[in-house]
Amino acid sequence: MKKTIYIAGKVTGVTEAECLTKFCTQEKALKELGYNTVNPILLVGNSNMPWQDAMKICIRFLMTADAVFALPCVETSKGAQLELKLCGEVGIPVFACVKTLKKAMK
Repeated sequence: MKKTIYIAGKVTGVTEAECLTKFCTQEKALKELGYNTVNPILLVGNSNMPWQDAMKICIRFLMTADAVFALPCVETSKGAQLELKLCGEVGIPVFACVKTLKKAMK
């Protein structure tokens, strides 16, 4: 059964084009490795949605993931930090390296 990987990263304060590029590039790479993905940019689909509403959608799907891939920009993201904290609390593993993710998700 394919594992599902949620992609976490900074969205607020970043242009829509930049968000699409970084999240979709990572999504493509993970799919090429055989994973199902949850891309919050495509999931929310509305850059004008209030932050709280977008986070409610993202967190609901985050909780269904087998693991999280953290983009480098998570450090400066309030939303991504919240997502990572929740992962720690409920035992969803977080990876920042594809090689480490692949090894752990066998």
